[in-house]
Amino acid sequence: MPGGNSLFSKTPLRYCPGQWPAYYTTAKGIRIWTHEKMYRDFSVMGAGNSTLGYGDPDVDGAVMLALSRGNVSTLNCPEEVELAEVMLKLNPKMDMVRFGRSGNDACQIALRIAREYSGKRKFAICGYHGWEIGHPPQLDPECVPFEYGDMRNFDGSLGAIMMECVRGKPIDIAFLKHVREQAHDLDIPLIFDEVASGFRCNLGGYHQIIGVQPDIALYGKAMGNGYAISAVVGKQEFMEKAKNTFISSMFWSERIGYAAGLATIEKMRKVNAQQHMIETGAKAKRIWQDASRKTGLDIEISGLDPLATWAFKGDDDRRMLTTFTQEMLKRGYLASGQFYPSVMHKPEDMMEYHKTAITVFNGISDGSMVLEGEPARAGFKRLA
Repeated sequence: MPGGNSLFSKTPLRYCPGQWPAYYTTAKGIRIWTHEKMYRDFSVMGAGNSTLGYGDPDVDGAVMLALSRGNVSTLNCPEEVELAEVMLKLNPKMDMVRFGRSGNDACQIALRIAREYSGKRKFAICGYHGWEIGHPPQLDPECVPFEYGDMRNFDGSLGAIMMECVRGKPIDIAFLKHVREQAHDLDIPLIFDEVASGFRCNLGGYHQIIGVQPDIALYGKAMGNGYAISAVVGKQEFMEKAKNTFISSMFWSERIGYAAGLATIEKMRKVNAQQHMIETGAKAKRIWQDASRKTGLDIEISGLDPLATWAFKGDDDRRMLTTFTQEMLKRGYLASGQFYPSVMHKPEDMMEYHKTAITVFNGISDGSMVLEGEPARAGFKRLA
């Protein structure tokens, strides 16, 4: 397999080359077993998709029930309609829904709808929106990238603006309102990509918290707890344009994703998942700050609490961060510069992580822990 596996986010080269395990046998809660060892996941929980923890019994049970009734047929499953109704209740200012199976699907569906509405091919992006659009410097030739906080005025050549309203950088309400006004003045759709941020701080999109309303909102990752489902939710005047173009894929109609989405959202509501993830992510940030203060190693912390990230200052070649990952692996942790908490990260897990992280910070600080291989490779550049 080119690159060693099929998902960029899971390549060991991003974390600790030669030491980060590539494949697992079993995953449950926050624990992952390989053929050789068990690890506690304090990294990205399946690239951000398992907010209820791995193998949640309620979600898995709903999926098994759906399978027992037949996953696909010539007709459509009723769970598609049920999930559409749920998504519109969570997005009361929206009117219509289309579903896909990945974040990339959602972005491409929204872009096709936007282009059909505006009649223009060119579009602006701020953030990461799937592999087809790409990332700097390998971007779709019709794409105009702009940085989060860039108060530029767009010209009339654009057919859509797609952006992550929040990710790694501090929230900038004035900037978001400026972009909102620009899209309105140009009569083009403003698309908020909430594939990563959706369902982290509230049931729905983060835009509802900050009060800036897009024309189309995209969801994925967290809404299926590891099962493939994504959603494009939008205002009718834009979404109706889907009927004028061809947007279709056979496995967008299979039953598993809809059943998982319904069960995941219901379980999130039942256990107050968002509050737990916010509190746990904030606790992780305090742990990193405490380790930094006690060892004198300067760090930078960013991101929403449920999408927390950190890095050593001046660690441009990522040797220190890779050393941290290397030593945490030895102690049974999948840990890096990102932590996406789940409801299965309990207080006792955080306490043990805290002790272990301080031990490793101390070892890096006094030079007793050094990198034993190659440093991790940097990921792609984000604009948000």
